[in-house]
Amino acid sequence: MSRPAFLMALRLRTVSIGLTALGMLAVIVMVGALFPAVGDSIGTLDLPEGVADLLGGADYGSIAGWMRSEIGAVYGPLVIGAIAIVGAVGATAGEEEDGILALTLAYPVRRSALILGKAAAVAVEVTLVGLATFLGLLIGVAVAGGGVAVGNLAALSLHLVFFGWATGAVGLAVAGATGRKAAATGAAAAYAVAGFLINGFAPLVDAIAWLKYLSLFYYYTEADPIGHGVDVADLAVLGGVALALTAFAAWSIGRRDLR
Repeated sequence: MSRPAFLMALRLRTVSIGLTALGMLAVIVMVGALFPAVGDSIGTLDLPEGVADLLGGADYGSIAGWMRSEIGAVYGPLVIGAIAIVGAVGATAGEEEDGILALTLAYPVRRSALILGKAAAVAVEVTLVGLATFLGLLIGVAVAGGGVAVGNLAALSLHLVFFGWATGAVGLAVAGATGRKAAATGAAAAYAVAGFLINGFAPLVDAIAWLKYLSLFYYYTEADPIGHGVDVADLAVLGGVALALTAFAAWSIGRRDLR
């Protein structure tokens, strides 16, 4: 791993990641503050099974269900996935299209080491937003009157971080193989959206229920971390995907001509 590339990538995105983390924290605290006023009146929504699954069960009558549906099901993975994809693709294919990567590689640094340094920076960025998510959950639940164990809030944040690592690695792999920013961003975003929908609807049809295992959302949500804590097996899958795709990106960029 290239340490200078790692530090430079972090420095270039310090402000944006800091603002994202603060925004994430603020939104979660506001969501928690709303629960006493509207949670009891909404209760559990009567929705079709697939739609309810997409919304984390649509149980708004408890603080755990409220946070699961409002933060864990949609907002959290949307933000984490977006910063991971944008960070991973921008630091690789984006710099390649701008001619920055070629200039950087004029110095005695291996392509694989450069990519690994940039990937590590994105992983740190995702982790920082995950820490802000945990702090926001702690404050938001406290403002709402409590009712969720700290360990379960940490579990949701940890699952979210691993989901972000794996999602960003999808973009990194396509960027490493193609060098095209639009293609990598589009492919990673499309895979994430498709995975979200497949995880909700595929289990309703026996013939395609197996497709859920191809979705990163399945391993992120399957164990219900805010209700039952960390699932080591699910984290192992997400972590394994992130490592494997990062290794592929480092390998593939070394076996093609830069654009």
